[in-house]
Amino acid sequence: MWLSEAAHTVDSVAGRLSRMVNGIGAGVLAAMMFLIAADVVLRYVFNSPIPGALDMSEFMLIIVFFLGVAYVGVKKGHVAVDLVTSRLSPKPREVLSSVTAFLSLLLFSMLIWRTVAYAMWSWETGATSLMLRAPLMPFILLIAFGSLLLAIVLLGDFLNALAKSLHKSRWQVWLWLVLGIAASVLLITIPTWGGQFSGQMSPLTVGLIGIAALFVFLSASMPIGFVMMLLGFLGVVYIRGANSGLNILGITPYRSCSFEFAVIPLFILMGELAYHSRLSEQLYEAAYKWIGQWKGGMAMATIAGCAGFAAVCGENVAVATTMGSVSLPEMKKYRYDPALATGCVASGGTLGVLIPPSLAFILYGLLTQQSIGALFLAGIFPGILMAVLMMSTIYIMCRHNPLLGPPGPRTALKDKLISLKGIWGILALFVLVMGGIYFGVFTPTEGAGIGAFGAFIFIIATRRFSRKNFVASLTATTHTTAMALIILIGSIIFGTFMSVSTLPMWLANWAVALPVPPLVVLIFILFIYLVLGCFMSAIAMLLLTIPVFYPVFVGLGFDPIWAGVLVVIMWNVACITPPVGITVFVIKGLTPDVPMYSIFRGIIPFFFAMIACVAIVIAFPQIATFLPRLLM
Repeated sequence: MWLSEAAHTVDSVAGRLSRMVNGIGAGVLAAMMFLIAADVVLRYVFNSPIPGALDMSEFMLIIVFFLGVAYVGVKKGHVAVDLVTSRLSPKPREVLSSVTAFLSLLLFSMLIWRTVAYAMWSWETGATSLMLRAPLMPFILLIAFGSLLLAIVLLGDFLNALAKSLHKSRWQVWLWLVLGIAASVLLITIPTWGGQFSGQMSPLTVGLIGIAALFVFLSASMPIGFVMMLLGFLGVVYIRGANSGLNILGITPYRSCSFEFAVIPLFILMGELAYHSRLSEQLYEAAYKWIGQWKGGMAMATIAGCAGFAAVCGENVAVATTMGSVSLPEMKKYRYDPALATGCVASGGTLGVLIPPSLAFILYGLLTQQSIGALFLAGIFPGILMAVLMMSTIYIMCRHNPLLGPPGPRTALKDKLISLKGIWGILALFVLVMGGIYFGVFTPTEGAGIGAFGAFIFIIATRRFSRKNFVASLTATTHTTAMALIILIGSIIFGTFMSVSTLPMWLANWAVALPVPPLVVLIFILFIYLVLGCFMSAIAMLLLTIPVFYPVFVGLGFDPIWAGVLVVIMWNVACITPPVGITVFVIKGLTPDVPMYSIFRGIIPFFFAMIACVAIVIAFPQIATFLPRLLM
C-alpha cells in the first residue's frame, strides 16, 4: 500500500537525520562540560573567567536540547501513559494513535511557524546575547530546525498508524482527508478565530475544563509534554486571545534554554560517566564486605550501594540499572528470595532522586524558583533516613525468615578496610560538588559542569575510559535531557495557562479556608500524588502538578523546601507503584526469569518504608530543613 511505503520512506529519512544531528548535540554537550569547568577554574584560581562563557553555554544548550528531540521521537522515548490504550484491541488503538500523532504534528507545525516568526522578530529588532552581543536569530532558527525534524518523525508515526487503521477502507481515507483539511484550516485561521469565544466562560471554568481534558488526552497515550503544550496553548488562546497563545508557543522553547537549565544534562552526564567508571561495583563490593555476612546482608549492601551511587547520579533508572546488574547475580548465587532481591533493587534505585544531586530537586527548583542548592541540602538527611528504613525492613524480614536472605561469607577486618579505597571516588565527587555549591565557589549549574568534568577525570585516571563508553554516556544524556525538556516546556506552557485561569490561586484560597488543619490538606495532596503515581511516570507527575499545588503549599504557610522534599519522596513512591513503576520495569528487564508479580510483591515492604519516611519527615520537618537553614 502506498501509505505504508510513504511511512517507511519518512521513517528512514527521519531516522538518519535525527541520529546524525543527535551526534552533533552529543559532541556539543562534551564541549559545554569542558567550557563550564574551565570557566570555573580560571575564575576561581586565576580570577580570569572566560568572556561570554554564559552566552556560549546557553547557545550550546539549545543545540544539545533541540538536536536531540527528534532522536527521542525515533526511539519512542517521549513519555506517555498507555494504561488505557494498552487494553484496547489493535484496531481502535491504531486509530487512536493516528489521531494523537496528527494532533502532535499540528502542534509542532504551529510551534515551528511561531518560532520562525520569533526569529524574524529578533533579527528585525537586533536582539543579541548579553555578553557576546551575538545575534539570537540563528539559534532560535535552530530550535525551529530541531522541531521540524521532530515533526517529520511525527509525520512518519501518523502515516504508520493511519496505514494500519485504514485497512483499505475508502470511506476512512476520505474521512481522514476531510478532518485533516478542517484541522489545517483551523490552524491557519487561528489568529482570526482565536479570540472570538473569549469571555463566554470564566477563566476558572476554563482551567477546570483544561484539567479534565488533560486526563482525557493522557489516557489516549499522547506524549505528556505534547498534551501540556497543546492544552496550555489552547487555554491561553481562549482566555487571553490568539496573539498571547501564539507568542507563548513561539517564545517558551527559547526561554527554556537559559543557563540555569544546563544543570539538567550536566548532572545526568556526571551520573553516566560515573556508571561507566564502574564506581557502582566498587561501592557494592565495599558495602558487601562490611555487612554481607549478616542475614539479608547482601540486600542491605545493595541499598547502601544505591545510596552511595545516588550521590553522583541524580536519576533513579540509572541507579536501579547499575546496582541491579551488580547485585542481582550475587543474590541469586546465594539463593536470596527473588522477590526480596528484585524488590530491594527496585526500591533502592529510587534513592537516586532523593539523595543529591537529584533531577527531581532540579526540576522542582526550576519550576518554583527555589534554591537548588538548598533543595540538595534538604534531601541529604531524608535520603539517609529512607536508606536506613529500607535496610531496617530487610533486617526485620530476614530475622523473621532467614531463608529470605541467607548470610554471605565473613570478611576479615583487613579486607573490609581495603575495600573502602573503592568509595573515595564517590566521596570526592560528592564533596566537590556540594562543597563548591555551599561555599559559593560556583552555582548549581556550574557545579554540575564541575561534577561531570570530575567524573570524566576519574574515568581516565582509573584507566576505564574508552571512546565507546564516552559516546554512550553522551548519547544517553542527550536522550534523557531531550525527553525531560519536552515535558518541561509543556509544563511551563501549561503552567502559564493555569496562572491566567486563576485555578491555582482559587485552589490555594479554598484550601486555606477549609475548616480543617493545614496538615490534613497536605496529606490529601500527598494522597493525590500516590494515586497519580499508579498510572503516570514520576517526572511527568511532578511537572504536571507543581504549577497547581505549589501555590497551595505557600498559601498554607508550608516551607517550600520542606514541601519539595515531600513531593520528591512521593516521586520515589511513584517509581515502584503498579502498574507504572518504572524501576520495577527496569529490574524486570534485568531478571526476565522472575515474574512481574514477584517483583511487585517484593516492593510491598519497601513501599511501607517509604510511607514511614514521609510520616517521619512530616512529624519532624527539621530533618529536611536543618541543613539548608544552617548552611545556606
